[in-house]
Amino acid sequence: MYESKKFTLPSLGGISDESVKQHIGLYEGYVKNFNAISTKLVEYAKEGTEKNALALGELVRRKSFEFDGMRLHELYFEQFENGAKALDENSALGKAFATEYHGYFVEYMKAIGSMRGPGWAILYWDPVGKQFQTGFASEQHQGHFVTLPVLLALDVWEHAFLLDYGAAGKGKYMDAFFKNLNWGVIEKRSDEAQK
Repeated sequence: MYESKKFTLPSLGGISDESVKQHIGLYEGYVKNFNAISTKLVEYAKEGTEKNALALGELVRRKSFEFDGMRLHELYFEQFENGAKALDENSALGKAFATEYHGYFVEYMKAIGSMRGPGWAILYWDPVGKQFQTGFASEQHQGHFVTLPVLLALDVWEHAFLLDYGAAGKGKYMDAFFKNLNWGVIEKRSDEAQK
């Protein structure tokens, strides 16, 4: 059984405490639902897989949605811990971004996050190709680059910005997201992924 993580978050500029509280509540729901599904799968299997085939199938499909929602939100909230910290341009990540994104990485990620519809804009590291990959997962359990470690997770589902900015406020929310981001967390993830 998984337990919800506790995050030590400062007040975020442009993202209200109430929005953060509601968002963490949603994350805790993913943890609760993943545990409930895991328990129910064992119960149904004991009762008989043929008898419960349809229910088992639906729960198995739903399990990755809850798990990925749990893990992506853990990555998301961790990025704000210890307060905002600018990207160190002399770090390995800062130098790589200067070369690969020519100083426009944040704008690039905002463009991905601005795609129509809810989802996650994600930066990955590919240890085989030795390069960054970016993607958009419109369903948190689909559209991922399998096995690649996540370096940066930008939640652009409506629940992340609706309370503070309304339905059309995704852009303002993304500005606030990057303003509050602790790049030290991202740099550490990148360093660990590239070992």
